[in-house]
Amino acid sequence: MQYQITSDNIDLSPSMEALTKEKFERIESRTKNLPEGSCFARVVLNAVPDDRFEVRADLDLNGKKYFSDETSFTLENALVVVVEELLQMIEKDSIVQRRKDLKKEEAVEDFLAEEV
Repeated sequence: MQYQITSDNIDLSPSMEALTKEKFERIESRTKNLPEGSCFARVVLNAVPDDRFEVRADLDLNGKKYFSDETSFTLENALVVVVEELLQMIEKDSIVQRRKDLKKEEAVEDFLAEEV
């Protein structure tokens, strides 16, 4: 997966970038069957009032787009919640697609049964 990790208001340290990539490994593990170079994540890490962090993520997985944002007292917690939300969206899309495929298969089978 290709990454663009930025911030609007803080200087990013190498450890912040490493933490972001570490948390996004859970998403990467679900994209191994997609063509190489077709997965892109843009992650924005910002400080917000009340000593909190905001994480916004735009994810493009082979043309399917996902977005999540979260604010928390720790950067790690905000990243974890964003990744969880994205994984839920990806899983939901996967289930919906499988159901559509199954309905198509059933329709073909019904058509073929009628022809016999």
